[in-house]
Amino acid sequence: MKLKSGQLNSAYQRWAAWIGAQPAQRVIWVLAFLFSCWILLDIFNLRVTNGLASSAFDTMVRARVYTHAPDPRIVIVDIDESSLQRMSAEFGRWPWPRDTLATVLDHIEKQKPAAIVWDVLFSDADQISPGGDAAFDAAVSRSAHSHFAVVRLRESSDAQSQIARPVLPTLWATSGTPSPTNAGSTAATVAMIPPALAAVSRAPLGYNNGYVDGDGVLRHYRYFETLRDGSVIQSLPMSVLSSLDPAAYQHEIANISKWWSNRDELVDWRRHANLYPHYPIADVFDSADSGQSKPGLPSFAGKIVIIGATAASLHDIHPTPLAADQAGVDTLATAIDNTVNHHHLYELPRWLHALVAIALCIGLAAWVQHRKLTSLASIRFVLPVGLLFISYLTLNISPVFVDLQLSAALALIWLSLLKFWHQMQRDFWCMPAPPLSDGTPMAIWPLVRTKPWDEEALDRLIDFTQQHLPQCRLVAPQVEIQLFQSIRWPELTLYAAIVGPAGQLQWARDNCQTRLARLCRTDSEIAILSGDNSRQSIARTAMRLWAKIGSE
Repeated sequence: MKLKSGQLNSAYQRWAAWIGAQPAQRVIWVLAFLFSCWILLDIFNLRVTNGLASSAFDTMVRARVYTHAPDPRIVIVDIDESSLQRMSAEFGRWPWPRDTLATVLDHIEKQKPAAIVWDVLFSDADQISPGGDAAFDAAVSRSAHSHFAVVRLRESSDAQSQIARPVLPTLWATSGTPSPTNAGSTAATVAMIPPALAAVSRAPLGYNNGYVDGDGVLRHYRYFETLRDGSVIQSLPMSVLSSLDPAAYQHEIANISKWWSNRDELVDWRRHANLYPHYPIADVFDSADSGQSKPGLPSFAGKIVIIGATAASLHDIHPTPLAADQAGVDTLATAIDNTVNHHHLYELPRWLHALVAIALCIGLAAWVQHRKLTSLASIRFVLPVGLLFISYLTLNISPVFVDLQLSAALALIWLSLLKFWHQMQRDFWCMPAPPLSDGTPMAIWPLVRTKPWDEEALDRLIDFTQQHLPQCRLVAPQVEIQLFQSIRWPELTLYAAIVGPAGQLQWARDNCQTRLARLCRTDSEIAILSGDNSRQSIARTAMRLWAKIGSE
């Protein structure tokens, strides 16, 4: 086992030495190329970073400084656990006979609300109480403000469906006509669960699907969907907008048709979950049935009344950035609020995310090539934090969320890898020169500066050695100044030396002094190393030469 460990260590040392010996320009641009390839592969195929970015987005949403206040017109008539329990004695378990819902609908409709939004499906006829269906169907026919939800099934099943525009005309956007490019195609059918009641089928309709992300969290809402013939079906919030603000509705349709087909838009969440006022449906039913206003119930005049369930037993809950178990009716309320008040939260296209991240990699590579890695030492962690702050800022003040989380993560990884390679480079060049097999004498060329050999100066000395003296190595101080720190003994960091074949050093002293003189004093003598080329011998010779230079 020890042998294997030693072999592994030796293999790593050989690999590290090979990497450290590579020219900086080659390493920097190879890394930039590999990172660019990874960015394209990740964003358009693998999407490994999506989970990290989504978690960071959720944290930003919860920590926002500015959010829109809930629209005071929106109220929720709540099918909650207490209502299920209170009404079970007379009407049994949910679903109740629909004449109870007819009573609630008539009661709210008389108060002239702005809209009544049913987050309840009426996909099956009531076989036990057909009279309840008839009563509710009649109430819907009388209602001038009701909007009903349908469930959109998988798009892959559309071709097998028989539901076309003539079947549910109000589900299609009012200006959603087939596009010229698809004029020759047959009319599109839609796979969905249709209403079972005739009046509901004729009432304004919209799908209310929650399209969750890969981690099961609901962050987006699809307001329109374009079908294969170019026609457009609408969501429930857009159905509400069509009755409250027809001009804005037509503007939304024009934008959808012009810019993209399926509009999965980030939900502009309120500050906390469940901020919209909830009123138990049992209280509303009691008030309607008795004809007397129940204490605590508001007037529904001018309100957008959403009727939906928060009872856990009805399973209309899902995770959102605000809560792990947010009720679907509250998400619908948020989507309607955003729609009628034009609170949009757009995202940059994925290709633009890739372009920004690649541009950052190339920019960092160009900077490091010309200014050295040490010039980025102070921003190694500030840069990723700064990019995240820009993303957070756009989430608070802009209708476009600029997602720089991938760029921030890549910047941190990129700089960390460069730092790792930088250490390999130092380890390779700042080590005793290997003995030459032909017996060539080794020498040492002492160098001195008027100021310490800092990281950048040492990098430039390594570049000089790599280019002109590839068989030589450096004797140099290890100076790495951390943020807000200074060198304890700068006087001891003025000295360095180049060790290698005497002929190469003499040639460099005679022909390359001009370039090296920009860094340090180069007119000192070159001394032949006597005896072995061990670290101790090199150190003793170097200290003697440095002492001589210092006394001049």
